[in-house]
Amino acid sequence: MQIRFFAEAPLSTRCFLWLRSILTPYDRIASALPGRGRILDLGSGHGLLAIALAIGSTQREIIGIDHDPERVRLAEAAARELPVISRPRFEVGDLKESLGSLASASLDGIAMIDILHYFDPRDQQLLISEAARVLAPGGVLVVREIDSDAGLKAAANRLYERLATGIGFTRSTGATLSFRGAREWTSLMESAGFIVRSLPGGAAFFADVLFAAQKRL
Repeated sequence: MQIRFFAEAPLSTRCFLWLRSILTPYDRIASALPGRGRILDLGSGHGLLAIALAIGSTQREIIGIDHDPERVRLAEAAARELPVISRPRFEVGDLKESLGSLASASLDGIAMIDILHYFDPRDQQLLISEAARVLAPGGVLVVREIDSDAGLKAAANRLYERLATGIGFTRSTGATLSFRGAREWTSLMESAGFIVRSLPGGAAFFADVLFAAQKRL
């Protein structure tokens, strides 16, 4: 479990990361991404996924970008426990600007885990379109989002997100949360040029869906 890399984090943060590691299938997410090449974890947070990616393969060049300097600092500290050959690199940056600054077809994989609902619908579409642009043909975008059409399970997700944001464990630069149904997420990715398949996204009592979207050749 990646929590062992966060010994210097505050107890409250370690408790949050422990809970998140239970609710998020990091190994499944990592296996859906290419085993080699340049992988971007957009909205990398404390680095749990980036560390899972590094543990899974030494042939990945992993870049994590997050807007929160403290989370990036803790991610960098955790990554120092890994061998240099597989150590992720973390940066502080605006997610839209950072993605938009990358060269076309320069990445093999992108992860957007639990971040798109922090953006308004227009920016969600922009981020997915930009992901298609910067991925090489055949590259993979992995997205985890809430299926807002899933009734009580979706309501549980919304409550969790609002609680986590309210107490500061997840932080949004925007003021609203924008959710979509699974079919709408799929349609959005297909319209951007992806072939999409969906996988179970986490705990059975939540409405999380994992989308593995391959850029058309």
